[in-house]
Order: sequence, then structure tokens, then C-alpha cells
Amino acid sequence: MSLIKTIGDYLISDNCGVVSITGAGGKTSTLKALGQYYREKGLSVLLTTTTKIQSPKTFDYDADYAFTDEGDALLHEPEKGQSVFYAQRALMDPKKLVSPRPDVLSLLIKRYDVTIIEADGAKGLPLKYHSDRDPVIVDETTAVLAIMGASSYGDTVDNSCFGYESTAPVDMKFINYLINDDQGALKGMRGRSLLFINQADEKTLPLDEIICPVPLIMGSLREDRIYGRKDI
Repeated sequence: MSLIKTIGDYLISDNCGVVSITGAGGKTSTLKALGQYYREKGLSVLLTTTTKIQSPKTFDYDADYAFTDEGDALLHEPEKGQSVFYAQRALMDPKKLVSPRPDVLSLLIKRYDVTIIEADGAKGLPLKYHSDRDPVIVDETTAVLAIMGASSYGDTVDNSCFGYESTAPVDMKFINYLINDDQGALKGMRGRSLLFINQADEKTLPLDEIICPVPLIMGSLREDRIYGRKDI
């Protein structure tokens, strides 16, 4: 079965909801893939962020419309089977866009069947250890998808994990620590929670050694393939 279909059907079961994506190791690509999946189901889809996100000029979101201006986003009337990207221009970094104003985001969420939010940042690294400021989960969130990158396995923590400094190896002890620590991969979970360990086509973790309090799926977004799962 398709990885994205399995994740998409788990997170949104009644054709409406707000998915916040956290962690590291494929957030933006997963946001794009889920947007494509829900659009193909005939739903109206909003792709956005509560932190920072790549500009459509540097990343192809495969959206029917891409807005970087608040007025344009508010004037647009979404249709069924249509996906829309919107994030606001950042003055200091033309390659990155930033979150809509909270009141504008709340208004837009009501207009779309499904909203998918990139709610975290990790500077391109495959793992994320959170600070007190992140992830940024809006109240309307009905499902949280936390992502970890399996490509980190066997590397050192300081090379792989944003927000955590250590020369220790990324082994199963650290993976389980990152999953279960209060500031780790599952921080901000609410609603239908799911941990997605991506990049299993590069390195596969021993599934039976993973200690995770929420449903877990391990797979490859690039291959759209499931390598293993628990409780889903």
C-alpha cells in the first residue's frame, strides 16, 4: 500500500482537518505529497507554515496557486480538488517565506477542507530537538505528523540533530531518547498523532527496538513505500 495514502488516510479520516508537520527529515516534501493526495481526493487544500518555509521559486509545491501576498490569499475562493500555497514574503531572506498573521491563518483554515502546515524548522538536518519556542502548533490542529530522518542513523548527533550538541553516535539509545524526551520528536502532539521515520530506503532502523508512545510508520517518501509500522 502507498505510504502517502496510508499516512493521509490516518491523519484525515473525514475529509476535513488541519495537519501540522513537525520534526526533520522531509517535512516540506511530505507537505507537498499530502497536498497532492488530498487534492486528488477532490478536497480543497491549503499549504502553509507557522514558522518559515521555502519559496515556490526554489521548491515546487505542485499547487494550483501560490500566493506570497496576504491580499491575494484572502481574495482567492478555493475550489474542490484545488491546492493553494500561501506564506508571506520575508523582508530579510528572499529564499524563505514566513507564517501568515495568526488571525489571517485562522480565517483561511475555515475556507479549506484540509490545511497542511509546516510547523517546525531544522536547517535541513534529519533530526530535531526542540527549544521552548517550537514547534508552533495552531489551536485548530486536528492531527500532528512528526518526522525523523533515518539517514542520521550511525552518524554523530552534532552532524544530524538540529538543536542538540553532542559528539555521541546516533544509535537506538539516542533515537529512543529523542522520541520520548519532552523536547524531542513528539513535542506538540495533539489530535491524531503519528511518527513517520522517513529515509528508510537509505537506512532501516530495527523496528522492534523503537520505543514510541504513538503510532509509528517507517518508510521512504521517495519510493512511496512502507518498510514497517506499529499500531497503524
